[in-house]
Amino acid sequence: MGLLILSMHFWKYSALGNTFVVVEARRGVRARLLPWVRALCDPKTGVAADGVALVEPSRLRLHIYNADGGRAEVSGNGARCAAQRLFDAGGYGREILLQADAGPLRCRRTRRGVSVTLPPPRFATRDIPARAASPEVWGVRLRLPKPVNNDLTVYALSVGNPQCVVWGSPGMKNWEEAGALLHTHRMFPERTNVVFARSAGRKIEVKLWERGVGPTLSSGTGAAAAAVVGAQLGKTSRRVDVVMAGGTMRVVWRPDQQIELVAPAELIAAGTWEWRRSR
Repeated sequence: MGLLILSMHFWKYSALGNTFVVVEARRGVRARLLPWVRALCDPKTGVAADGVALVEPSRLRLHIYNADGGRAEVSGNGARCAAQRLFDAGGYGREILLQADAGPLRCRRTRRGVSVTLPPPRFATRDIPARAASPEVWGVRLRLPKPVNNDLTVYALSVGNPQCVVWGSPGMKNWEEAGALLHTHRMFPERTNVVFARSAGRKIEVKLWERGVGPTLSSGTGAAAAAVVGAQLGKTSRRVDVVMAGGTMRVVWRPDQQIELVAPAELIAAGTWEWRRSR
C-alpha cells in the first residue's frame, strides 16, 4: 500500500461571500466526483470554501465542483472567480470566453467588478431536469413534511444548473429546513439549488440553499433565477439588483435572453495545499 500525494497551488476568491478555490489543471478533467475537493473545501483539512473552480488555462475550460466533491454544470460566482484569477495573472485583456459544462460563459472586467453572461434560461421540465407530468414546473404546490409541514409554491427552471425558486417568503423562520427538503425533493433527480425571494422596491431580496453546500451568502445562478422569476411574474424589471446576505449583484436578463451578472470577485488567500491518501 502506497501513499498518494497531490500538491497544488490555489487562489481563494470571495464573490460576495461565496468562496471558491481556483486551481489550475494541466489536462482535461472528466470526473463527476473529486474526493480531494471535499478535503480542500473543509475548514479542518483545507482552506474552507463553497466550491472549487478547476481551470484549464490552455483551453480556457472551466470545471465547477461543489464543496461535497460533486460536479456542477455551472456557477456564476465560480466563473467570476476563475475569470478574476485569469485577469489577475495577465495576458487575457478585458474579456475571455470560458467553456463550462453548461456552455460558453463570456466574462468581462467592468468598473463594478467581473461580469459573466449565462446562457438563456430554460423552463421545460426535461431541461431542469424534473420529474413532473406537466411540460413546466411553474407555480406548482409541493407539500413538505416536518419540520416545515407546509405547502410551498415553486417555480423551477435551469440557468445552466437546476433552480427552484420560492417567491414571496425569504423571511420565513424555517427557510433553511425548507431549503434542505426541496434540495433533495424527489421531483429533482439531480438535486436542485433553492432560492427564497421577494421583491423589495426595485430590488429582490433572497436567501439561498446551494446544492452540495447548504446555506450560502450569495449565488450567481441563484440571483439569476430569482431575477428571471421576478420578471416573469411581473414583480420586477429585467434589470434588477439582487440583495443577498453577502452583498448585492446586478442582474440583467437581456433581450437576447442571456443573463448577465455583475459583482466583485476578490482574492483573499493563496498558497500551496497537499492532499495525502493511502492507496
